[in-house]
Amino acid sequence: MFGLQVDHDPDGAVVRVEGDLDYETHRELVDAVTPLLTTGDAPRDRSAGLVRLNFAGLRCLDSSGLSALLLLRRRADEAGVRLVLEERPVALERVLEMTGTLGHLTAPEQASGGQGRPGTG
Repeated sequence: MFGLQVDHDPDGAVVRVEGDLDYETHRELVDAVTPLLTTGDAPRDRSAGLVRLNFAGLRCLDSSGLSALLLLRRRADEAGVRLVLEERPVALERVLEMTGTLGHLTAPEQASGGQGRPGTG
């Protein structure tokens, strides 16, 4: 079972991820978060330049889920939106460490537009 809940607060948007982020569900995450990263429309205005992905309810992540996170990072950087991965369970942390993507996906200055981060231009 997979579910997403999108909320807005004064700091930006919060997307709560529940269940397995995998081949069957990764598009749902991409489809829910991408409009929050789009410049010039109402959802982006509500996100106030910050989108937080809350993974407290994540059960597991496969390569498709990881690919979705990398795609969202790229889109966030291009849009100048800060993307933060919150409440990462140990299993997610381990996958990010093993794949060498932990630093890329959790860098403190998220909305750098690719400037100053190794491997981003």
